[in-house]
Amino acid sequence: IRHVKGQELNIQFTNNIGQESIIHWHGLIVPPEMDGHPKDAISGGAYDYEFSLNQRAGTYWYHPHPHRITGEQVYRGLAGFFIIEDDEEKALNLPSGNYEIPLVIQDRRVSDSGQIIYNPSMPERMMTGFLGDTILVNGAPSPYHEVEPGVYRLRVLNGSNARIYNVAFQDDLSFMVIGTDGGLLPEAIETNELLMAPGERADILVDFSGLKKNSIHLISKPFDVPSGGGMMGMQNMMGSSGPEQGTGFDLMEFRIDGESKQESVDLPGQLSESTFPEASSADRTRPIRLDMQMMNGHTINGRQFEMERVDERVEQGSTEIWEFINNSNVPHPMHVHAVQFKVLDRSGSRGLMPTETGWKDTVLVMPDETVRVIMNFNAPKGLYVFHCHNLEHEDNGMMANLQIE
Repeated sequence: IRHVKGQELNIQFTNNIGQESIIHWHGLIVPPEMDGHPKDAISGGAYDYEFSLNQRAGTYWYHPHPHRITGEQVYRGLAGFFIIEDDEEKALNLPSGNYEIPLVIQDRRVSDSGQIIYNPSMPERMMTGFLGDTILVNGAPSPYHEVEPGVYRLRVLNGSNARIYNVAFQDDLSFMVIGTDGGLLPEAIETNELLMAPGERADILVDFSGLKKNSIHLISKPFDVPSGGGMMGMQNMMGSSGPEQGTGFDLMEFRIDGESKQESVDLPGQLSESTFPEASSADRTRPIRLDMQMMNGHTINGRQFEMERVDERVEQGSTEIWEFINNSNVPHPMHVHAVQFKVLDRSGSRGLMPTETGWKDTVLVMPDETVRVIMNFNAPKGLYVFHCHNLEHEDNGMMANLQIE
């Protein structure tokens, strides 16, 4: 779905899949009845969405949000891009048309007969989430894309249920990060790898000209997952048949041929105007503790999700700092509905990612880390959720209700 900021949207969701479902517009700030709260799931019939696109340009996405079966429905393919454009972005003359490629990366388990398998066990739901053994990009295994020797804009979405990717190119080819979950960064940042958790997006520019060969692979480089006590190493013993979290592998191939017909791409020093709230402006600081209770599952502030219980109340128009404190043994990508936030800092040695210099709606919190984010609660009053975007963790209760009042 691609629209322009300021448009009024009317979308009818018709549910014929034989399970209850509802659609969440991930990253969009919309009224609570339009946000896809699990309590609004329908078993059949239709749900009408009407809302205004007041978002800045960015790479957003949509997926189902029914309680306990979100992971299965996303895994079976119910997800897609929701791209918003605006005048600020258009003025930059970024690569477009054939030079702009949305890429959703997902892992799947595939049987010998080619069937998609989804059957997470309780240990997987509690520990790793469902890790696949086959990587798909835009639904295809081992894909390739033919490109000219020029500059391309890649909109990358980690649409996996649980797998984290360390996105990079062969031979440490560098690229420019220009955007993240909530749109353009204030300025571009050059890097040669980018850690992306489920739900996170990255908008990057890569130059395929001047390479010494006519093919280059997009890969996920190996990375270390802090064990928080050593339990991550137990994941395969506990039923996970996919490669372990942190394993490296190929994602896709770019085949470079022909001559570029592209005009030169000149990035300005400043990509966008972003006025982030200052930590000193926060009305309060709220600890959000992420724990695991044996045989019960992962919890937020000691609780598992209940459909109608209000867990956190915030005043409309207020500014708050949330401290995501990961006391568990596994990573948690934390997603907050109804806001875009700014990452302030992260404890430990990892520091901030290039994407974390802009607006975010999902942030990765590794074991033993505390990540502080600041956000303005300007969305319409009502009930929203926040949760871990490891979808097996979410389905097993790692979600909480947020009331804006």
